[in-house]
Amino acid sequence: MSNDSKNDAVSPFVVGVSGHRDLRAEDLPQLRAAVTTILRQLAEHLPDSELRITAGMATGADLLVAQTALELGFGVDALLPMPLEHYAADFDPDSFAVLKTLLGHAAVRCRELPLSTADGEPGGAIPDRDVHYAKLTQHLIRGCSLLIALWDGESSLLPGGTADTVLRYLGVRTDRNKDDERLEFSAASDNTDLPARLVYWIPTTRAREGSGLDPGSAAADVQTPCFLAGLGDNALQRLPAMPHRLEVHLRSLNVYNREYHRLKNRWPAPPAPDSLLRSLPATLQLDTHDVPVLERIDVQYSKADALALHFQKRSDHLFAFFNLVAFAMGLAYLAYEKFMSTRLLLFVYLVILTWSATVYYVLHERRWFAKHLMCRALAETLRVKFYLRLARGDQLVDAEEVLSLSGINRFHGFGWIGHVLIGVEAPAPEGGQGPGAQQGGVDLAWIENQRQYFVRKVAKLHRSGVRTKWMKRILFGVIIAVVLILLLLGERAREHLLLGIPVENALTFLIGLMAVTLASWELHQNKMANRELLWQYRNQLKHFSRASAQLARTLAAGRRLEILVALGKDSLMESYLWTIHRFHREHEPPGRA
Repeated sequence: MSNDSKNDAVSPFVVGVSGHRDLRAEDLPQLRAAVTTILRQLAEHLPDSELRITAGMATGADLLVAQTALELGFGVDALLPMPLEHYAADFDPDSFAVLKTLLGHAAVRCRELPLSTADGEPGGAIPDRDVHYAKLTQHLIRGCSLLIALWDGESSLLPGGTADTVLRYLGVRTDRNKDDERLEFSAASDNTDLPARLVYWIPTTRAREGSGLDPGSAAADVQTPCFLAGLGDNALQRLPAMPHRLEVHLRSLNVYNREYHRLKNRWPAPPAPDSLLRSLPATLQLDTHDVPVLERIDVQYSKADALALHFQKRSDHLFAFFNLVAFAMGLAYLAYEKFMSTRLLLFVYLVILTWSATVYYVLHERRWFAKHLMCRALAETLRVKFYLRLARGDQLVDAEEVLSLSGINRFHGFGWIGHVLIGVEAPAPEGGQGPGAQQGGVDLAWIENQRQYFVRKVAKLHRSGVRTKWMKRILFGVIIAVVLILLLLGERAREHLLLGIPVENALTFLIGLMAVTLASWELHQNKMANRELLWQYRNQLKHFSRASAQLARTLAAGRRLEILVALGKDSLMESYLWTIHRFHREHEPPGRA
């Protein structure tokens, strides 16, 4: 789908690019065809979403993929490893002209990573260019959901090179084994439990002499593109087709975008969405470099929050309908048993049972409740990410890692959340802590706001719990009182009439009514899981109160940032644990999918 038709609220699926610069001219048509095939395959699963390409725009593979993507109508994020005037030294005149043309394209957004040293002159040499390419690799690792690699399949120790990028992206190379040149390929079995990160490998022969695939290597056996997954240190698994999990994630992400589009179209006058930016203190001065990143996170937060509220209302109404039907069925049975033993009442009972069960399960299949949990988990993650970015500590909290640790990303329909988070990733900010880490920054805009929110919620749920206890006691007391009356009346309860009905029948009906009411109320409380919600709010209140007390006594910027990072992790994990408890109330534990 064309980039022009998209809006900022669409959550994109981001594809990174890594590849060799010295491609053989005779291979270019074949490589373009392979790139076209995978991009179109991904786009088929995202008809209502956006596919964006992130590339370092180096000569060779990067420019080839970027050109192909633009020709197909996809947007490109050009992430230059250094300012353009320094990057020019890595290009010949023809390639640099192509680069400048692409950077001027309407569908290209350009970002430059800053220099890590001050002694580079524009157009001149930078003392250690490998450092900048290694930083580009680090951003690709965090900033894309799938990596396309035009790679010869050979190992290399060059920091930021294609092999280094592929292996680090798949998690099979780290700084602890960066000097290990071994490389092992194997075919993935059908029952392999694949990791989340995947690479689409397009085997490539390099132009310089002697740089083709080694006939004795495992990579030489691969002639057609395939997917790669990490297995162990420098060990890779080959998958001939797109894994089912990736297909599910793509479809789920597309459903998320489509649901929001439908929701917006239903609004006659769209309500003002909740905004994290608007809630910041007026006295807080934002860094101009951070504003675009904060705006992207805020847009995605507003979208997730609006959908969470929408699905919460739908699921709450569905739960209320279920409880009402259960009460009506109990009432109909009591009336049949005590007052009117007619077939007509049995028929009415059967109609209520079959009709309500059909309606409930048809609506239940729309997964409103699960979607509410998904969108709420995403919104709370984006909230934490926003405030940590404000403090310039977002790179210190890997939300995907916390998701994985909680296990929530293994639940059916939750895996796409990580792709939305990747879509708002940005290079690590330069300099020290941001304005949010200062006194009166995040501690006022986020911590105190959330602390007061949880104080109100805990008090409200506590009052509701007290009322519920008293209602149960009253109902229980009524039941005991009616039983005592029946005992006192004895046989006379059958002789006396009340509106033509024996007193015994009327009183036993009242007992049954109280029991049905109590059971229906318990069912509603169980569906709403108010106990778990109160538990989560109290835990969150403890986290934010502790952080507030610590920040009030902490002045060192570095130490304040540590407190904020710890709070971010605690808050995220608390939200995910609550989501797990709520999900298990309605769904089976997650399987392999």
